[in-house]
Amino acid sequence: MAGAVPTLHWFDRFDERIGVLAVAGALVHTEELGGEDTLEFECRDVPAKGDRLVWHDDLDGRWREFVVVRTDEPLEGLCSVYAESSLCELLDDFIEDTVLANATATRALTAALANSRWAVGACGELGRRGCWLYHVNALAALRRVCEVWGGEASGVITVADGRVTSRTLSIVERVGAWRGARFTYGKNLARCTRTVLEDEVYTALYGFGAGLPNVDENGNWTGGYRRKLTFGSVNNGVNWVGDEQARLAWGRWNADRTAKVHSFGQVTFSEIEDPTLLLAVTRAALADCTQPKVSYDIDVALVEGDVPVMLGDTVAVIDTSRDPE
Repeated sequence: MAGAVPTLHWFDRFDERIGVLAVAGALVHTEELGGEDTLEFECRDVPAKGDRLVWHDDLDGRWREFVVVRTDEPLEGLCSVYAESSLCELLDDFIEDTVLANATATRALTAALANSRWAVGACGELGRRGCWLYHVNALAALRRVCEVWGGEASGVITVADGRVTSRTLSIVERVGAWRGARFTYGKNLARCTRTVLEDEVYTALYGFGAGLPNVDENGNWTGGYRRKLTFGSVNNGVNWVGDEQARLAWGRWNADRTAKVHSFGQVTFSEIEDPTLLLAVTRAALADCTQPKVSYDIDVALVEGDVPVMLGDTVAVIDTSRDPE
């Protein structure tokens, strides 16, 4: 972690204050959007598994709370500590069977956190969706809600009188923003690797929805399911969507080389029961498949000026190997 090591306020698993845990050397904070959020460091004192570490992140002005999940304790020398964001406590909260239908993101998040001590914050207008939360822990349910509603989880820890007083989660359209950060090799990039990924390029997609239940003339379920939902009824009888420009660029010749044909893929949205919505999300999925995916893996030597770089931000990477750059 760049700059001064933050003060780690040390609590036991029941939020009773122990003191300050002094770090010996560097403290490494690793955070990934929708994934890993960990601390690693060494210290002379030995925290117990489940102890809480609360610290103030001066970069974004937020309080953060972590749970000690592993310690390496040699007979001589420093103790190595590995801690995870307090979101990991959602692994201990269980959801038996909750069906969400035509629900808002707020309703879905409320269901995911129903058995936890985390409060539900303000959620973005992400439309109405549905999913089935069955025999999962609350953290898996949270990830599922983010996936189905197309949002990202954002947590807020409130500290007052020297201890955590509230833990709140929201589902927002996106975490981060564009703040103007630009990285160029030879200037503020120490390393840059461009990778063309192995994902297939498709110029047309079939879209499938939920398996439709068998019902009688009164609409009562009679057991079993029919074929999956398609959208041909709202797409001129065609159950796929295609991109003509992509076909010309990334399709392939037919057998006698007289025409370029589509490269077909398929996507399934098992919670969708409306053909119009299925058509819309399949079109959106196609837009992400019609050209090769490229990733950039970079090491940033420094951030110029006063431009901050935070989790989820969009940044500009100037690829000097391309012409034009």
